[in-house]
Amino acid sequence: MRLSLGALDRLPADCGRPAYDVARVRVGIVHLGIGAFHRAHQAIYVDDQLAAGEIGWAVCGVSLRSPETAEALSPQDGLYTVAIRSGTGEHLRVIGAVRRFLVAP
Repeated sequence: MRLSLGALDRLPADCGRPAYDVARVRVGIVHLGIGAFHRAHQAIYVDDQLAAGEIGWAVCGVSLRSPETAEALSPQDGLYTVAIRSGTGEHLRVIGAVRRFLVAP
């Protein structure tokens, strides 16, 4: 199963998913360089704010070098999974904060 908005309800119950209607959020942030660091750290904070009701702060990620990230995430409706590891185990969480992609090499 490929991750997408339509597949969210088929994820295992213990997998975190966006706590907001992903289709209703609006882009309010343009992030240059939509690499792994942004997606694993900053976008999680944005995801938390979207869940808190601040729906005007979704991210438009701009790739400055390669279309690879946009090509990988666009078929997944921009969704991706972050693995959060600690001494007590691993928790998977789907992030929906990145809503658009632009490629500007």
